[in-house]
Amino acid sequence: MKNSGFDYSYQYLYWHSDTDESRKMDIFYAKRLFDDHAIYPRDKGARVLEIGCGMGRVLLMLRGRGYENLTGVDIDESQVKTAKKDGLNVYRADANDFLREGGEKFDAVYCFDVFEHIEKEDILPLLKLINSMLADDGFVAIRVPNALSPTLGYSRYDDFTHRVVYTMHSLSFLLRNAGLHYVTVRPQTRESLKIQWMKIPWANLYRFEHGLEDFILTSNIVAVAFKNEDRLKDYMSSAPLLQNGYRGPMWLAHVIVRRLRKLLAPFREKK
Repeated sequence: MKNSGFDYSYQYLYWHSDTDESRKMDIFYAKRLFDDHAIYPRDKGARVLEIGCGMGRVLLMLRGRGYENLTGVDIDESQVKTAKKDGLNVYRADANDFLREGGEKFDAVYCFDVFEHIEKEDILPLLKLINSMLADDGFVAIRVPNALSPTLGYSRYDDFTHRVVYTMHSLSFLLRNAGLHYVTVRPQTRESLKIQWMKIPWANLYRFEHGLEDFILTSNIVAVAFKNEDRLKDYMSSAPLLQNGYRGPMWLAHVIVRRLRKLLAPFREKK
């Protein structure tokens, strides 16, 4: 069954209601996401598309920061109606149909919490279509559930319409196959030390059972993909660094001892 057959408002209202308080909270978290990942369009006149825009809270945040050329698309009628009440340029349509029918190139395309809802065989064609409608110096920003997160079961199954989850490697693989070869995949946020310490047992399992060192354990992962290498390099040089160590006291003690030995080495040589 296609997701368009559901009235998604029943699921969406669990997290986002059509109230002033909910609107302010959603805009706050949208701004935090954009700040953490430096994914604002480069100029105020940039052509922006959000696929799966919901009630339009990301677009509202961008409009409040002076961006004018904003477009949203979503398959859920109730959410599109809510977005239009706020004066947003939003269409109720399937993203594939919308992109095929429109001829406009976009400087930034956002797909937050979208690709987990799409059947596997439909994901790559949609990404290729997005790539074809992206300006040469544009970018795509994507957020999806993280398969390595210790709380994956909740984010995977709390929404009946979820189809697939991702790792940083599978998401990179997918984007590169769509022609978006210059990709970085990031943790959704910098987690508190308390949360990092709680996740240490999972981190150690990934290290010792699978030999992984480069992994992410946040509930979601964020990918930012470009068409050209220079734009990726520019992005990497300016985007905030989000690191979660997931290291225990033994590792910390080892680091301290190693640094002390390095500091004391000149005195030992004198003796």
